[in-house]
Amino acid sequence: MIKLVRLPKLPRFASATTTTTTRLYHSTDHIGTNTIINPNLIESKVLTRAIDYIPQYGFHPKTISKAIHDLDYPDSLISVFTTSPSGYSLSMQLMLFWLKLKRQELEYFAKDKIAIETNADAIATNTASAGTSEGDKLKQLIKYRLQLNTPIKSQLSQGLSQLIVPYNISASLEELLQLGDDIAYYAGDKSNDFAWYSKRAAICGIYVKSELFMLQDQTADSQLTNQFVDSKVDDFVAMGQGFSNVEQWIEFNAFGLVNLIKSQLARG
Repeated sequence: MIKLVRLPKLPRFASATTTTTTRLYHSTDHIGTNTIINPNLIESKVLTRAIDYIPQYGFHPKTISKAIHDLDYPDSLISVFTTSPSGYSLSMQLMLFWLKLKRQELEYFAKDKIAIETNADAIATNTASAGTSEGDKLKQLIKYRLQLNTPIKSQLSQGLSQLIVPYNISASLEELLQLGDDIAYYAGDKSNDFAWYSKRAAICGIYVKSELFMLQDQTADSQLTNQFVDSKVDDFVAMGQGFSNVEQWIEFNAFGLVNLIKSQLARG
C-alpha cells in the first residue's frame, strides 16, 4: 500500500481564491471539479472584469478601479483590496488572480481532453490512440497554458516582475508548484514515490523557461515557443521524467527559477 505524504502548510492567498495546503499522491484535489476561483465572491467578479483591462493598462491598480466602475460598485470597494489580509499590493493580487484563473481554465481544458481521448480509446480498443502518451500530454498542456498568455503577452513581464518581489516569493512559488502538480496529474503521472515530487519540479522548470522564451518569440502563433516546449519535454522524457535521486533533487532549487525570471526581465 502506498503511504500518503503530508506536505508542510503554505500561506493562503487573497480571499477571491481557494488554496490547498495538503498534497497527496494522486491528489484528491483533482477528483470532480477543483474550485480554484470562487466566482460568487465580489472580489472575484471585480478581478475577473479587471483582467479585460490588462492588455491596455497592464497589472496596474487602475484595472481594478475600472472594473469597479464597470460593475457599478461604489468606489469605496477598492478598500477591500487595499486592506486585504494577504498584504499583497493590488498589482500582485491581480497577478495571482490571473494565474489562478488561467489554471482553472487549464483544468477545464484538461478534463475535456481526457474525456475525449478516453472515449476514443474505448472505441478503438485495438488501435493505439495518437497523442496520448504522457510526454505528448505534457506538451499539449504546457502549450495550452502558454497560449492563454497571448492576450496579455505585451504586459506579461510586468506581471512576472510582481512575482519576484521578495515579499511575494512564497506565494509565487506555491502557485508555480500548484501549476506543476496540475500539469503532471492531467498528463497521466502515476508516480507514487520520490518521483512524484521530482517530476513536478522538472515540469515547473520547463514551464518557467518556456514562458520566458515566449516573451521574446515574435513568430506567428508562437511557433518557436512550441518547438522549445517540444524540445524540453523530449529531454525530460529521455532522462526518465524527473530527477532520479535525492542528490539531483537537492540540486534543483525552486528559488533558482525566481532568479532566472529576474535575470531575464533585467535583460528585457
